[in-house]
Formats: sequence, structure tokens, C-alpha cells
Amino acid sequence: MPSPAIEKLGRFISRQVGEHPERARRLLHTAYNLVGVQMRLIPPKNVLPARCMMQGATARSMAAGLGKPGRAACVNIFLPCELLHALDIPPVLPEGLSCYLVSTAAERVFVEAAEERGVPDSYCSYHKILLGLAETGVMAKPRFVLNTSLACDANQLTFRRLARFWDVPHFTVDVPFSPAEDSVAYVAEQLRAMGDFIQAHTGRTLSEDALRAAMARSRATVEGYRRYLELRAERHLSDEMTSEMLSVFAVHPMLGSQAALEYVERLCTQVAALPEGRRGKRLLWLHTLPHWQDSLRALLNFREDVEIVGSDMTLDTDLLPDPEHPYESMARRLVSSSFNGGAARRAERAVELARRLHADGAVYFCHWGCKQTSGAAQLVKGRLEEAGFPTLVLDGDGCDSGNVNDGQMVTRLQAFLELLEGAK
Repeated sequence: MPSPAIEKLGRFISRQVGEHPERARRLLHTAYNLVGVQMRLIPPKNVLPARCMMQGATARSMAAGLGKPGRAACVNIFLPCELLHALDIPPVLPEGLSCYLVSTAAERVFVEAAEERGVPDSYCSYHKILLGLAETGVMAKPRFVLNTSLACDANQLTFRRLARFWDVPHFTVDVPFSPAEDSVAYVAEQLRAMGDFIQAHTGRTLSEDALRAAMARSRATVEGYRRYLELRAERHLSDEMTSEMLSVFAVHPMLGSQAALEYVERLCTQVAALPEGRRGKRLLWLHTLPHWQDSLRALLNFREDVEIVGSDMTLDTDLLPDPEHPYESMARRLVSSSFNGGAARRAERAVELARRLHADGAVYFCHWGCKQTSGAAQLVKGRLEEAGFPTLVLDGDGCDSGNVNDGQMVTRLQAFLELLEGAK
């Protein structure tokens, strides 16, 4: 459970939503900005300084979505955001806001608000929270809405509904399943059109130099993350589930920003300083992480005998960005993602990552409402186990505290960890 102070804050914010949504917005905006201040001035001692730095950067990004109307862009997690960073437009995404709201013990009021407005109970919780935030008036109206068709059906529904509700411009990038060159060309043309769209609706010119600079930061970030993986493969790191979510933000919506590059550079330096040697049970995590769930945190966070060594959401592709061909480079990243196309591609990527990071096993997390992930579960599990990696398929909810079965999840994860111990 959250601390009593956080629970009290969550209850107070929730009570404001119905009649005083702007007050609730100001409270959340202040709270997330204070997270950034805390991470800079009094960071937790058991977390790598690089993680604390990135936590502050993501908190400020979330606060931007709750600040002045018309400042941020509402995006989905796989949208290439170098165009936004080149123009200093903050991207705000449902996965990020939903993670922060559950950590503030304030997500339930927005889940319920969305369901009261006709959103099905079976819909993705990340998207339900975003819709509830918007339609209660708590989330500030963005400048525009941008999304890709990658990687879930909810993208096509949520962002269209939000654009209509807010009455703001909307642009969707359609990503074909095939990674062929004609798919790259097709997506690149759409990304060029998205650049024109952003310029038209901001009245600002996107210079080639600014875009190349953002892409150069992207390239350096991906190169740095590759180096981090090499270091991580040979070292034990007592860490927490939140850390993998921070890396997801760094290599997706924040890719191209100075903050993401600085995070990876610091991460490499700090992990390189750890002693070499693998120990304990090493887990590859597939899909989102229920970082807020205390029952799982007790089993996974800051343990010497078990650690999460990577996530397929962070590592969906290894392609290096090309500053000289920005649109083709961003397009190739989208069509080559392991989350694009058939489930077999995701399964092969999972095996590759498990080998690369010397994982002992994998946890495949079926987040509530994610039909693509649930539908691929047995295929991915079968391929991993065929390659020698025991795999646990775990059902849960990444961001809705009212939709979990703690007892069953803990029992199954404990049994899986014992199985891995026996195998070692």
C-alpha cells in the first residue's frame, strides 16, 4: 500500500475531481513537480542516481500535461517524438500519466469516470485513466493529439475520442505489419506529413538542423543503452521495477531529448562501477510492469537473490537512428519493432534478449485489457521454453489498484522463483 501521506493526498485529490477539476489538476501538477525537486535534492539512497535523474525528468513531463492548456502534445508510447523535442514541445502519454496516478493513489476516480461515460470494463486501464482524466476536465487540453497504430487496438479508439472531446487537431501514423522497404517509405512520408502538421498547428518552423540534433541525441542514447546492456549482462544490480519503466520512457517518448541522453550516459558510468559477476535469479520481463503493487515489490525490488535485467518494451528494436535520414530512420524503427507484426516476431525477440542478458527465466505480464499481449502469451511462452528459458504467464493490471488478485499473483510468482532456484 502507498504511505499514509500518499493515500491521504490521493483521497483529497479524488474528492476534488467531480466539482473542482481545476483544483485537482493544480494539486497533481504541483505534486509531480515536487517529485522532480525531491529527486534532485533528496533522492532515495538505494536507487542509482541516474534513475533518480530520470524520475525527475519524467515527473516534469507528466506535470506538463497538467499545466497550461495548449502546451503539450498527447501521444502514444511508440510515436517517434524527435520532431517534438526539436521544437521543445513536451509529449504526454497515457502509460506515463497512469503510472504516476496509481503511485499517487488517485487512479480509481478516473477509471470509474471513464466507465461511467461508457468505456467498457474490459478496456485497457492505461487508456481508461487517460480518458477519465480528460473527460472530467482534470487533464489540460493539449495542443494536438498524435499517435501511431502501433501497438494496440486501443490507440485507434482512445486518441480519436480524445481529439473529438477536446476539439483539437489529430494526426495518426499508420504502421504496416511488414518491415519491408516499401513500408518504411510509406511511414516516412506520413512522418514528413506529421512534421508539416506540427508546424501548421504551432506556427513554428521545424529546422533541419534542430531535427538532426534531436536525431543525433537519439543515436547517442541508443548507442549508450546498447553499452548499458553489455554491462548489465555481466553484473548484478539490486534495483526496483520502476527502473525499467523509466528506461521505457527514455527510449520511446523522451528519445531525442537531452534528458534521455544524460540518463543513459549516467547509467553506463554507474553500472560500469559495479563489480562484475552474475548472481541470483535473473528475470526478463515482457510487457508493462505493475511497479506500484506492494506484494510484487516485496518479491522483486532491491533483492540480492532476484532481479529484473530487462524489458521487451524497452528493447523492442536495436536500430540506430540516422541523423542524415531522420524520417526514414524513425519509420524503420516503427516497422521493425518487435511489437509490430505477428506474435512470432515478438517471441524471437524475447529469446534474443533472454540470451543477451543471461536471463534465467521470463515473466510474461498480461496487462488487463491488452488483447494482443494476452493472445500471444502461449506462443511466446512456448518459444522461450523451447529455447531453455522457463516462463511464467502472469495476469494482472499495470495501473489499476482495484483490479488485482494479490494472493494468486504472489503464490504463482513465488512458485516460479522457487522453480528457477531449483533449475540453477
